[in-house]
Amino acid sequence: MTSNASAVQKAMQGFSKQFPFAMSQALNATAFQVRKEIVEKTYPQSFTVRNKRFASAMFRVDKATKKNLRASVFDRLKKDFMTDQAEGGIKTPRGNSVAIPARAIKRTASGKVGKAKQPRNLLNNGKAYRTSLRGGQKAIVQPTGRGKSKRLQVMYLLEPRAVIPKRFPFYEDANRVARVNFDKNFAKAFKRAKATARR
Repeated sequence: MTSNASAVQKAMQGFSKQFPFAMSQALNATAFQVRKEIVEKTYPQSFTVRNKRFASAMFRVDKATKKNLRASVFDRLKKDFMTDQAEGGIKTPRGNSVAIPARAIKRTASGKVGKAKQPRNLLNNGKAYRTSLRGGQKAIVQPTGRGKSKRLQVMYLLEPRAVIPKRFPFYEDANRVARVNFDKNFAKAFKRAKATARR
């Protein structure tokens, strides 16, 4: 969230010293409201939540100051996959194919695949291998069970590329909350700033 502070400030010369403070306070209040919306509503509605503290730990507010009228809500853990979920797009492989986890792959509390179950590590353990399923679908499979119950379990499907659906409306919800709340927050902050100036 940014502001056109310089333009507005020229029209309010009488309170020029209070204006940057009020603006920074309004930006920060709005940023924390955005974070609350993302953590408590947007994230849980977009994903299966295995760790209720994960979103709260991930999203933080970089606060505005009187000299830097800019506030932001950001992912302090720098999870690239969160950007993919918010923007959508096409994932291309680093090698020959993209490995798409099957139901047999269980994710950790943070939504990631554990190291032992990652494609390269599965193949390196000597049990899993690449093969073609019926219909020509390429996959990474791993034998499971014993005797008559022994079968091949599909761990990953291998595709030349993968479509990442846009399922996390971070930007849309953040902009909506900012638009609804910023004017109210600025009015309150500027009122407090004027009262302080009179004293």
